[in-house]
Amino acid sequence: MKTKQQKNIFLSKCKRHFTGRILALLFLFCLSPLSHVFYSMAVMSVYSKLNENTGLLTTEDIRLFIPGGLTTLSSDWYPFVMTFDAEDGFRRFTGDSSLALTILYNFPAFSPLKGCSRLYDTSSPYYNSFYGAYLVKDKDGDTYGFTKTSDGSLTPDAAAVAEVPKYDFFQLVLSEFGLTNETAVFDWNITNLSGPVSYAGEEGFYRMDATLTVNGASHHYNGFTQSYLQYGTPNYPVSTPLAPVPMYGRLYGKYLEDKQVSLFFYVVTADKDVLENCDSEFLSNSTLDY
Repeated sequence: MKTKQQKNIFLSKCKRHFTGRILALLFLFCLSPLSHVFYSMAVMSVYSKLNENTGLLTTEDIRLFIPGGLTTLSSDWYPFVMTFDAEDGFRRFTGDSSLALTILYNFPAFSPLKGCSRLYDTSSPYYNSFYGAYLVKDKDGDTYGFTKTSDGSLTPDAAAVAEVPKYDFFQLVLSEFGLTNETAVFDWNITNLSGPVSYAGEEGFYRMDATLTVNGASHHYNGFTQSYLQYGTPNYPVSTPLAPVPMYGRLYGKYLEDKQVSLFFYVVTADKDVLENCDSEFLSNSTLDY
């Protein structure tokens, strides 16, 4: 029969053995591609909150929630929608010092085997896809993205509206992957404009459907860039880096008169089914309060 001391020694060895296994498994997990999405979420949750605190949502007291993959239990999109305060960059891009821009965005989910977003995967229907919202304020009081008709009502200005996704793709995404002004392609055409319609529980939105051709995100790794903290390091086969891809876009735009802010919900994707599903399952279930 074992003595009490022998039992204690045995239990102590078991605990050390168990702890060692847990630490080994944790170490292997940290080295695995599956862990990369958790690194991304940890960084982006903090970074997004910092940008939310300085952007139009806070300064104009606008409460806007857009569902992410976690909200809908979807494995197709990143768990949550992020916020980026793009005021300085958008002013430089447009040359208009009176503009402020806040972007809410989401992108395709991480592959647990590749350790990066399917944003890079040319074989995926989610390749190069994004959805979210743009909020633009002209501090000179102009109605950005809208023009006044003869009866005083507002109608979308297609050329102005296109400047925001163009800036988003070129300056915030693709430039960090090696895109240059010489190789940049952005061809945006409105194919249908309708409205006003009800959207996200709010009246007065205009719906704009578009086709666009823009450079894709597929590229070879060529040194670290800040974007890899959120999308992961590219780990998919590359045929032609940053090759232009035909895509579809949909926006719902409204000028929030009380806040003097133009709001555009958006989805851009190369797959029509993805567009329709994102519209019905995610964007249309957003909540807006101002």
